[in-house]
Amino acid sequence: MIFDDNRPDYFLDGEEDPASAEAPTPTAGDTISFATPSPTPGSSEATLEASATRRRHPWRRFWGWLFFLLALALGVTFWLRYLNPYVTDAKAVGYITKVERRGIICKTYEGEMITESALTDTVRLYSRDFTFSIPNDSLARILQGYQGSGRPITIKYERYYGTLPWRGSSMNILTAIEPQ
Repeated sequence: MIFDDNRPDYFLDGEEDPASAEAPTPTAGDTISFATPSPTPGSSEATLEASATRRRHPWRRFWGWLFFLLALALGVTFWLRYLNPYVTDAKAVGYITKVERRGIICKTYEGEMITESALTDTVRLYSRDFTFSIPNDSLARILQGYQGSGRPITIKYERYYGTLPWRGSSMNILTAIEPQ
């Protein structure tokens, strides 16, 4: 509803001031109602009143932006942890000891290798094999040919911060094989 502030209306073009116009005086047969009249459906007052009732809650915009920023932060975190490798073009030289297919739902090939640096190091004790996941079947078949053969092989791999079930159980993902 629009209320009159009893100030001159500066937006009227040459018309007389609505505040200075005389109001009609009621006659004896007129009834005076103190209830606010309902605006007609086509008037500008009706549209203003309808827009006032449809006004959004002030916190709705805040929660919308908060949800958007939270979803964006989660998306960036997922991308950095699982889809963006933090080590690329890494190489390891060694002997393939095991290539096997593992998994309950997502079957992936996993491999183990004894690195030459672990075999030639006389200061430190041998700690563990180098494990990696093999993304496709053709690379796994090639590596199974080198398994137990005693021939050294160079593998290129990428390392991720996290593992995904369809990519394998290791954070090291094989990208290429270079026989020696």
